[in-house]
Amino acid sequence: MQKNEIPPNDDPGIPSLDGLSERIRGFPEEPGVYLMKSAEGEILYVGKSRSLKDRVRSYFQESRPRSGRIAMLVSRVHDVEIIRTRSELDALILENTLIKRHRPRYNVLLRDDKTYPYLRLSWNDKFPRLSITRKVRNDGSLYFGPYANPSALRDTLRIIHKVFPLATCRIPLDTPTLERPCVEYQIHRCLGPCSEGLTTPEEYRQVSTGVRLFLQGKNDDLLTLLHSEMLRLAKALEFEKAALARDRYQSVLKIMERQAVSFPFSHPLDALFIIRQGTIAMAEVLHIRNGLLIGKKETDLKNIEDATDEEISIAFIEQFYGREASFLPSEILLPFALSKESLMSLAWMSEKKGEESVRITFPQRGDKKMILDLAQENAEESLRARNLRKGSPEEVLEEVRLFLNLPVRPETICCVDISNTGDSLPVASLVTFKDGKPEKSLYRKFRIRYERGQDDFRMLAEVMERQFRDTPLPDLLVIDGGPGQLKSCISMLKAMGHHEAERSVISLAKERTRKKTMERVFLPGQEIPRILPPHHPATHMLVHLRDEAHRFAIRYHRTLREEFLTRSRLLDIPGIGPSREQKLIRHFGSVEAVLKASPEEIMTAARIPRPLAESLHRSILQSMEKSAIPMHPERQQ
Repeated sequence: MQKNEIPPNDDPGIPSLDGLSERIRGFPEEPGVYLMKSAEGEILYVGKSRSLKDRVRSYFQESRPRSGRIAMLVSRVHDVEIIRTRSELDALILENTLIKRHRPRYNVLLRDDKTYPYLRLSWNDKFPRLSITRKVRNDGSLYFGPYANPSALRDTLRIIHKVFPLATCRIPLDTPTLERPCVEYQIHRCLGPCSEGLTTPEEYRQVSTGVRLFLQGKNDDLLTLLHSEMLRLAKALEFEKAALARDRYQSVLKIMERQAVSFPFSHPLDALFIIRQGTIAMAEVLHIRNGLLIGKKETDLKNIEDATDEEISIAFIEQFYGREASFLPSEILLPFALSKESLMSLAWMSEKKGEESVRITFPQRGDKKMILDLAQENAEESLRARNLRKGSPEEVLEEVRLFLNLPVRPETICCVDISNTGDSLPVASLVTFKDGKPEKSLYRKFRIRYERGQDDFRMLAEVMERQFRDTPLPDLLVIDGGPGQLKSCISMLKAMGHHEAERSVISLAKERTRKKTMERVFLPGQEIPRILPPHHPATHMLVHLRDEAHRFAIRYHRTLREEFLTRSRLLDIPGIGPSREQKLIRHFGSVEAVLKASPEEIMTAARIPRPLAESLHRSILQSMEKSAIPMHPERQQ
């Protein structure tokens, strides 16, 4: 790359467009990146072009129409810096890097700039393996993704490991090194390339090809491959291996039956819809692979004031698909036609894809229009959910009131959680939210007095009694637990005269399945719980409250646990204080040695009369006979 900089304009104010255009004539007609700067040196805009001279000059042509945003940009430009690159694709990569680094005021910016994970199949290895990575490298491996949804990535890995016996360990596989394989081989989850004679590179490569076809969505080709492999093994009288190939064939068939083929397209296709609201915009991308809707990606955009829909779309496509870790589809659907100039500026996509060109279309009817309408519906729903999540506390609390059918808006909400390890050191926490925000001055922690086993019901009842005997209930009290915990708390509260507990106390519990985690709300008098919708504002509020109570309880429990583990057992014995404890440990060397000492040895070490030494010895023996439940420090509420 070569870097050129135009001599700064002599006029300290707004530059003359004619003078600036004269200086731009010396620009090369080569690909590269240009940086427009203000008089203060601030980078206002970063762009790329296949011809720097033509692109930069177009900004300052008087006859060329400009949007309000571009006119404002041009009026502030005082200096232009260019960086030449070898190709337009190199210019795109550099442009994205500079935009992320400088975040210019007049560039449309993607707020969601995190790197999503990919699946990497080490195709060039003798025995390929599948792994998760966040960087795509030109190392001959095959990369699949990105996976914006972690659960989708976990589901994909689970299916692959169940159906295709690829090695999942980190043992070097260039040459067999183990005498016997691990249990994965015994349960047919691995072909055992780590041991001599269990498999061949050709047999392993056949399984790797099946994984590649599965991840590419080429299920028909995969079925053909598995069916051919099954017949070949049967003819070779390798019936056990043929049975395994048959099982893989049937597993893929079942997976295909669960997938509803919605659209008659075999090529990779993305649908892009951008919805605007005020000073922000949201881009929604639906990913269609092999006719299946496999996922979506939503991204917030900013710096879109006075930018046209076409300018926003071009900026998003360049940053989203120009990332190092992004794969290009064969076709991108847009809700409107792009200008010829914009289409030419996106020619780098075909160069990057290599094997085939990338088409940008704007369907008016048919299945592709249906996909685009679906992208629009998802964009509108995502924007609505985002507005609710970021709404005012009053709006969120009103949503909580409506969802739980509360008599009043819950301006004060409390949550109670129990934390313990087995039967030892049980504690509880009570956290309070005022107007939707944590009020840490009202947080309370309890050292549970009930010590006869692990009984959450009695522990919660104890907290209810200690906290609310002389204190009114909040607008909403949330118990971390199920219907049993809720019933125990309400019974205690009603026994103390809080009859309104039937309307203002609920419990919240997680329900984990293999695919997702659901939040269940239990209401008094109702056997069937209500499921909290994942993106409902009430969900975010209640889960935040419960997690804060959980955090506070665990922190207190951990503090007590550390105190107990570091506290000398001798200090719990009557007659031994810090000074006498130090004398004994200095003499005997450890607490265990003190506990085993005779009265005579204690008398000598502590320099105390014999009757006192015998008394201490009896206290030591009695303490060793007691339960392992730790002695409690001063109780607190």
